[in-house]
Amino acid sequence: MSNSNTYYKNTQNTEEVKAEITTHSALEPTMEAPFKEKLLMHPFPYVKLEPAKAEERAYNSYYTKGGCCAAVADAIIGELADTLGSPFKWIPIELFIVGAGGYGIGTLCGALAGAAHAIGLVCEPDDSKKITAELFAWHCQEALPKYQPKMEIVKTVSNSVNCFETLKIFMEAANVKRADEPRRERCACVSADVARKAVELLNIHFDL
Repeated sequence: MSNSNTYYKNTQNTEEVKAEITTHSALEPTMEAPFKEKLLMHPFPYVKLEPAKAEERAYNSYYTKGGCCAAVADAIIGELADTLGSPFKWIPIELFIVGAGGYGIGTLCGALAGAAHAIGLVCEPDDSKKITAELFAWHCQEALPKYQPKMEIVKTVSNSVNCFETLKIFMEAANVKRADEPRRERCACVSADVARKAVELLNIHFDL
């Protein structure tokens, strides 16, 4: 996309936000704070999501949205955007592509990062830390991937939250290389597993 097209698209989005703020302000003139402030008030609202739907969406989004981090973000934030609209619909999922491959250097697993950001959006900071810690501990201890819709993938226990270490254990166990299809499929499946677990934890946290 050219710079001019990008500018036009961003301008369109900005005008849509302004229009929505104006509309809500007109509908709710007695609001204590301006809608433009409430629009981004933290934490964002959360409604019950279906773990199986999040799982499937994350798997598909791994291949269509730009990898593991964007996949899990789309499964949670994208689903909330489809369900609730604002404020989630103003968060571009492209923001999370950078997390793929452990942010490109094999550090924190992008799937976990996408989940952590989504959790942080809808929970108070202390709660998000606890939920994220539980998710990370689960990832370290669980034999993954569980979700395997396309091919049989060797399950491994990572004992780590880091992309490099996790993949090293898997590739040695499965006798595959990083560029091989089973490795990519494994990351798509783990993204699905992480999205499902994150949604389960959020539903429990909010008693939904």
